[in-house]
Amino acid sequence: MTTQHGGQPRRLRAAIIGFGLDGHDDQQRLSKGENCFLFGGSAETHAEMLETVLRLESELDRLNQNLADVDPTDLAEIALRIDSPELHEIALRIKSGLEDQGREFGDLTAEELTELSTLLDF
Repeated sequence: MTTQHGGQPRRLRAAIIGFGLDGHDDQQRLSKGENCFLFGGSAETHAEMLETVLRLESELDRLNQNLADVDPTDLAEIALRIDSPELHEIALRIKSGLEDQGREFGDLTAEELTELSTLLDF
C-alpha cells in the first residue's frame, strides 16, 4: 500500500498491460479497458488480447471484485475459468515469488509485482 499526500494509505490501481509485437502493417492498435491497456499486435493478436481482457473483466464483475483486490491464487483460478493460460502462468509466477520472499500480496509495490510477474523460473 502506498501513501498519498497527508500520509493516508492509498491502494494502487491494478492493470494488465498487453503488448502485441507481431503487427507488421501500418495500423496502430490501442485498446483501453477498466483494468487494461493493450498496445500493438496484428489484428488477430490484438483481438485475442482484447477478448481475454473482456473475459477477465466480465468474470471480475460477476465476482463483484476489482483486479487490485484479487490475490494471485484467485487470479490463477480465474485465468483457468476464462481460458487464459498466459494469465494463469503470470499469476503462478507472482504467487511463487511471494512464497519465496515470505511476503504478502498487498505489501508489494507495483514495481515489485511487475518484477515477480516476469520471473522465468517458478
